[in-house]
Amino acid sequence: MHKHLISPLLLTLFLQGCGGGSSSSPEVPVDPVEYTFSLTAQLTNDCGVASAFSDVELLLQDDTWQTLNTYKADDSGVISFVTTSEFINYTLVAKDQQGSEAQGLNVVSFYQASSATPSHYQAQFDELVDNTSCECVTQNLELSHRPFVTQTEVTSSLPFDNWKEVDDSTTLFEDVKVCRAVEGEWPLHSFSVKGTDANQKAIAAADFSDDFTENVAGVWTLSAFQVADAVDLVMPHQDFNTNQLIEGTTHFPIAVTKDDDSVLVFSTHDHISKTFYQSQASVTFDESSSIFGSSVIKTHHQLISTIAKDSFLVNANEQKPPIDDRNFSEIKEDGSYDYSAVSGYPVAVISFTFTTFDPTTKLLMPAKWTFYGPEQGMLAISADLTGYTDIINIDTDKKSTDIHLMKSMMTNNYQDYIKYYQAGNTVENALDASNDFVKNLNEVEISIKLK
Repeated sequence: MHKHLISPLLLTLFLQGCGGGSSSSPEVPVDPVEYTFSLTAQLTNDCGVASAFSDVELLLQDDTWQTLNTYKADDSGVISFVTTSEFINYTLVAKDQQGSEAQGLNVVSFYQASSATPSHYQAQFDELVDNTSCECVTQNLELSHRPFVTQTEVTSSLPFDNWKEVDDSTTLFEDVKVCRAVEGEWPLHSFSVKGTDANQKAIAAADFSDDFTENVAGVWTLSAFQVADAVDLVMPHQDFNTNQLIEGTTHFPIAVTKDDDSVLVFSTHDHISKTFYQSQASVTFDESSSIFGSSVIKTHHQLISTIAKDSFLVNANEQKPPIDDRNFSEIKEDGSYDYSAVSGYPVAVISFTFTTFDPTTKLLMPAKWTFYGPEQGMLAISADLTGYTDIINIDTDKKSTDIHLMKSMMTNNYQDYIKYYQAGNTVENALDASNDFVKNLNEVEISIKLK
């Protein structure tokens, strides 16, 4: 009864022979995606002119921080290579020199950085800075303003040595220093004075200047036509600092105490359309000491907005983070670390300063190593720093350790954080007001001084 049925095997062979089968074609190999990593290292002089910095090299590393390849910067300060890895671990080792200190090393490591993100390293080597392209002038500035019964505070976006009250309508800023690129435009800077009027009401006056050509009298003169308005604060609030950011320059810094119910704000000047208001609050917890050393824990909050009142709502966390401030057990002797107990902070920035010695002169030399990574993992210092193990290794005496746990309200994606830092931004200079990443930023800071 079944003699006309074809077996499954014969049916398959028949269909394949007739071209009706689904025989698989040989797989075509897929070419790996290539990424070009590029990093530019620069020095910047007193007037903001950048030049190439070539005393830096990059160690490309694996997941255990073993060195795979070493790349040196070319004469243009550029390090470039091709990789098939979308995310890479690498360490920069740069010569570093500040003020009158001896030459040292600045080491920076990135975990799982984007290999397609253009990266930047801002070098510091004061003895190599070339200011021949700068024109700098230092002289006094006389600010004329509305009458003050008392003058309590003056500010400027430029450095100056001192100030004094000439009369109730004149304030002298002494030894103001300003620089520009030769034949370039003078930068925009502000000068302000704060005090009280005849009714003991707090008042302030200010103005801007972008003309600092040295004059025969040796004194610049400026009239302060801008008058500050009192902006009411939402009570209660913390102590906080606030200022205006205009194209990367800080203007009109003010310290606000928790008892202040209003703050004076210059809100009608000609540059208000380019202005961001930046406010920062901090809470410091009691210092803790043990046989290992001492530590201080702080929380910080930053708000940046085009609306002054919005930035004034800054509020640092008043609850002490769960940190071991006795034994510092978050960082282990093998180089592993774990700050995950402080939940919700996607990135940890961990910096060590060392007591190190120049292997040639045997003299003390400064050295710092900063690591950018997730809330827990393995520090780059856990492995040998190829070419520098006689200067820095995991057993080198550490003078201090600083940890910054960062949380931007914009994102919880680790890659967004690491890209921000790859671009050359740091904890200290996170002031780019146009970047949403820093507009609402929380931070836990742990400073440890080791015995």
